[in-house]
Amino acid sequence: MSEFEIAIIGGGPGGYVAAIESAKLGYKTALIEKKDLGGTCLNRGCIPSKSLLKSAELADELFNKAKQKGFLIEKITVDFNKVIENSKRNVRRLKSGLDVLLTKKDITIFDGKARFIDKNTLEIKSQNDKKIIKTKNIVISTGSKPSFPPGLNPDGLLIVDSDFILDSGELPSNICIVGGGYIGIEFAYLYSSFGVNVSIIEKEESILSSLDADIVSELKKSYKKRGIKIYESTSIELKEIGESSVEVELLSPESNEETNTKLAKYDKILISTGRIPNTESLNLDSIGVLKDNFGFIKVDRNFKTSVDGIYAIGDVIGGLMLAHKASEEGSLLINDVIASNKDLPNSSLIVPACIYCQPEISYIGITEDMAKAKKIKYDTVKYPFKANGKSLATDDMVGFCKLLVDEDKKILGGHIIGRGATEMISEIALIMSNDLTIDSIIKTIHPHPTLSEIIFESALVLNNSPRNF
Repeated sequence: MSEFEIAIIGGGPGGYVAAIESAKLGYKTALIEKKDLGGTCLNRGCIPSKSLLKSAELADELFNKAKQKGFLIEKITVDFNKVIENSKRNVRRLKSGLDVLLTKKDITIFDGKARFIDKNTLEIKSQNDKKIIKTKNIVISTGSKPSFPPGLNPDGLLIVDSDFILDSGELPSNICIVGGGYIGIEFAYLYSSFGVNVSIIEKEESILSSLDADIVSELKKSYKKRGIKIYESTSIELKEIGESSVEVELLSPESNEETNTKLAKYDKILISTGRIPNTESLNLDSIGVLKDNFGFIKVDRNFKTSVDGIYAIGDVIGGLMLAHKASEEGSLLINDVIASNKDLPNSSLIVPACIYCQPEISYIGITEDMAKAKKIKYDTVKYPFKANGKSLATDDMVGFCKLLVDEDKKILGGHIIGRGATEMISEIALIMSNDLTIDSIIKTIHPHPTLSEIIFESALVLNNSPRNF
C-alpha cells in the first residue's frame, strides 16, 4: 500500500496546479484522474471551444466583413470537419505539454476513479485493477458536469450537450440553444458565424442574468443584428422527436396571445442549462463530508470541509465555475493553508470572468445594480469603443468599458464589451487585487493606438480630466 502526504482527486486546472505546488514544496504527492488530465477545461471546455470560436471569428470576417474591407471573394465553403480537427489538434498539443510538465515533477499519477474508504484512505479503481493508498491530506477537485432539465436528456443525435458539439463536424441548418448562460451565448455566436439559424431559450427574465444590465443590453442588440433569436422568460417542452428534427413547445409571455405557446422545429437542440458537482462516486456521506442542497461540498474560507484533513476546491464547491479560480484556490490551499497554516482572508477572491463571443465580454467586481442594492455610493463611466483610435482603425467600434468607483476612487467593478475585452480585464483586476485606485491607471503610460487606452480614458473621465471624450 502506497502512502502519501497529499493526495489530490481530480486532474483539472485546480487539481493539477495543487499537485504541482505540493510537489514543489517537497510533499509526497499523488494525483488521481479518472479520465483525462487537464479536466473539462482542457479536453471538453475552455480550450477546444476557444479554438472553434477563433475559427468562427474568421468565418464571421470572411462572410460579413471582407467586402467592406476591400476583399471580393466569390465563393466561400466551410469544411467543418477540418474546423473540428484543428480544435482537437490544439487540445492534443496542450495535453502533451501538460503530460510532460507533470512527468517532470515528482508526482505519482493514478489513472482511475477514487472512492473514500475512510478519511485517510482511498480506493482507486481503474478498468484493469484496484489500488489502495493512504494519505495525510486529501484535496477534492473533481469539477462539475452538465445538468439537464427534466424531459430534455441528450440522446447524442438530435438533443445534445456541449461535449457532442465539440466533436461533431455537422452544421445543422438551425439550432435551439436551451440556456442563456455563458456557454449558450458562446455557442450561439459560434453557430451563427457559420450561417446556422440560432434561437436561445432562457427561462430567466434575461440571458446572462448575473451580468451588468448595460452589458447584456449591448449584447442583445448585437445578437439581434446577427439574426439570433432570444426568447426570455421562456420554458421549453419536448413534443416530438422525428428522424432529423425535434418539435418543441415554447411557453413565454411573447408567444401566441391566446395560448401563450409557440411550436417550433429544430435540427438540433443544445442543452446548456448549467452544471452540477461531480461527487456521486466519492462516498462522501460515509465519512461525514457535508454538502449543500445542490450537492456542492461545504467548505470554510480555508477550503476545509467538515472532516479534518479533507479539503475541496474548484467547481465542486460552487460559486464561479472558472478554471483560473480553481487554479488559484489550489495554489492558496497548498502554499498558505497546508504548508503555512495560515488563515485566508474572509473576503472572496477578486476573480475576472470572460465570455468569448463577439463582441467579447469581460467583467470583475460588482454591477451597478448590486451597488444600488447595497446602497454603496459610487461614480460610473461608460467609455465607448468608437471613441478609441485602435477600434476605429480596425472597424471594431461596438462596445464600451464601464467602471464603477467608490468615493476613494477605488474600483468596485469593471465591465467591458467589445473586441479584445477578454484581454483588457486583467489591468482592472490588477488594480483591484492590489487595492489601488484609478490614479495608478492614469499614471501609467498606455501605448497608442491600443485598446488599453479605453481603460485609461475611462479613468480620466472618472477623474474629471477627460482627454479624448
